[in-house]
Amino acid sequence: MNEKDEKRLLHEICRNSGMGREAIGQVLKEVYDEEFAYELHVEAGKMKEFEEKANDRLNLYHKGSAGAKPAAGKMLKTAVKMKTAFSDRTAHIADMMQKGNRRGADELKKAIHKYKDAGIYATELAREMVDFEEENLEKLEAWKRES
Repeated sequence: MNEKDEKRLLHEICRNSGMGREAIGQVLKEVYDEEFAYELHVEAGKMKEFEEKANDRLNLYHKGSAGAKPAAGKMLKTAVKMKTAFSDRTAHIADMMQKGNRRGADELKKAIHKYKDAGIYATELAREMVDFEEENLEKLEAWKRES
């Protein structure tokens, strides 16, 4: 195990899950379908679990969390507002969320490959998160079809 790779992969998990939670938080302000909102809350809760696990592991190396950066959050808030200005339909929001999940899964896959000398814990946590995001893609596709 390479400690630098381990830290970097854990940071990527924190960043990715933090951005996911933040995106869901912004999108929820535009969601009027209670069932869809519930699903998004569940997804945000799982993202928080990934972030906490990665942060707990990072704390073994040094103190401080590695979540999303504040500037990224402001850009995200603006992007969500712009994309939902013309349509707040569930299908449209599910499509937005699907794109975010795909980007998140792809970024984590690249990080797993890039930090291939990370330890088992970080690698397995990242793979678990990729699997979770890919499951969300399927759920979101169903929401797009149903609405």
